[in-house]
Amino acid sequence: MDNVEKTAAGPDAKDTPKNQAKLFRLIAQAAELAAAIGVTPEVFTNAAFQAYLKASPDFAERLAEMQFDAMLEQLRSAGRLAKA
Repeated sequence: MDNVEKTAAGPDAKDTPKNQAKLFRLIAQAAELAAAIGVTPEVFTNAAFQAYLKASPDFAERLAEMQFDAMLEQLRSAGRLAKA
């Protein structure tokens, strides 16, 4: 993806209709490539999500915390972990 423009991420990045349109165009290009080379929809969506997690470490960390909390709650509900 050498021809993909890099945009600033962080506090100055904006979720605007213009940026969403750019994102949708890039995702459409990636989807066309995936379909052309025989990538399954599951692999494509997993790759897209993994790329997002890599680009958004704060989100990835929060997601991991939520998954950990949910696992603890399941263990507590099943009586396999004491409540503190």
